[in-house]
Amino acid sequence: MFNLEEFLLMREKRVEIQNEIITKYKLPILVLRANYPGEEKNTFVSKYILECIKNEVLDIFNSDIIFSKKLDSIEGRTYIYSIKSNGKSIKKIAMAIENNHQLGRCVDIDVFDFNGYPFSRKDFGGEKRQCLLCNEMSFICSRAKNHTQDDVISKIESKLEAFLKFQNSNKKLLEKFANLALKSVVLEVSASPSFGLVSPHSNGSHKDMDFFTFIQSSFSLTSYFNEVIKAGYSPLPIDLIFKKIRHMGKIAEKNMFLATHNVNTHKGLIFLMGITAAAAAKSKYENKSFENIPTILKNMCKDILKDFEHIHLKKQHTHGEKLYIKHGVVGVRGVAKNGLSMVFNGSIEIFENSLLNNEHINTSMIRTLIYLMSTLEDTTILHRHDIEILNFVKEMAKKLHIKFYNNSLDTNLLLEIENEFINKKISPGGAADLLAITMFLSFIKKYF
Repeated sequence: MFNLEEFLLMREKRVEIQNEIITKYKLPILVLRANYPGEEKNTFVSKYILECIKNEVLDIFNSDIIFSKKLDSIEGRTYIYSIKSNGKSIKKIAMAIENNHQLGRCVDIDVFDFNGYPFSRKDFGGEKRQCLLCNEMSFICSRAKNHTQDDVISKIESKLEAFLKFQNSNKKLLEKFANLALKSVVLEVSASPSFGLVSPHSNGSHKDMDFFTFIQSSFSLTSYFNEVIKAGYSPLPIDLIFKKIRHMGKIAEKNMFLATHNVNTHKGLIFLMGITAAAAAKSKYENKSFENIPTILKNMCKDILKDFEHIHLKKQHTHGEKLYIKHGVVGVRGVAKNGLSMVFNGSIEIFENSLLNNEHINTSMIRTLIYLMSTLEDTTILHRHDIEILNFVKEMAKKLHIKFYNNSLDTNLLLEIENEFINKKISPGGAADLLAITMFLSFIKKYF
């Protein structure tokens, strides 16, 4: 039997716990609860919805969460997170989840700043939330008792049912995308001759890795491909999707290094495939065309060069940051910010035309790789060498691209060049990553 006094005591206790957490960590907190009517708050439906949204919160804020606490009581399950971030930014993200997620209307996400101030929608020019059943403001319907509890509960249950059906109906397509991402990564390392890259026939310019290192690394990324595609296939704003997949990418890097015994095989590709696969999934979710993917990529990565802001204040720099300082080259970030222009406006057509001409897929890959080498400011080459070697590679590739444009590849010549690259320890790793991206996009095009 419902005990109103116990309910009110638990509410007071929860508020007390919230204030204690704010005082202890001196950070904003996010409080997540199910928006579920009636006396029984701990139903399967309310808990399931809450867990779905909780997973979104964890994916978005991830390492910024300093402390978390779960409360189970007559008031219903509650999650409290102390987050190392700006309170206003947290509230904006909370509102985006509530407004856009299929189950967002079924939860309440409250945010308090480090002084305990409860942010409201009015603080951001927003209106109070609408009723689940009509267009009226929720608090008006609640006071006027315009709907029965059973009607509201039925609506919540129907939203959960629709959400589960939606997830299940698209499961096979998302799995297909993930499998094609893996296929593209494995095919890329199988290309030969490949100008100093690792292949089934050669370790190329590398002493610390071979073909099997790449195979182990590729399969360590299987769950990552699935996760970023699921993240992209979502109604959430693109900036939140990007925030989620960057965290997923950090986990994927750890899995890669575990699989390769700390050899960097796919760090650049993890980033590129993550944003590309997520953008493709987002375009599919919105029922837009394949040609819309570059626009989504540009929106996703519009602020990515901010990574270089205040770079001079850092004590340690990544390889990419060092190259930016020395040469002003923005590397993979710049390629992403431009919406993979050289892929959508060049390499996909080269790859597909070769296949249409009934050339072997290995030939198609080599043609595509040559084009990418002729165009890309490859930071892998720059890291190992200097701008002169990079320009040497680009000029060599341009000549090969022109020479073989309407002619068959000269395998003997390509082997000679590969040996030269190996002797000079040249490895066009950035172009290799974009070759994998090119194939992935080509493979998924037919599903749009």
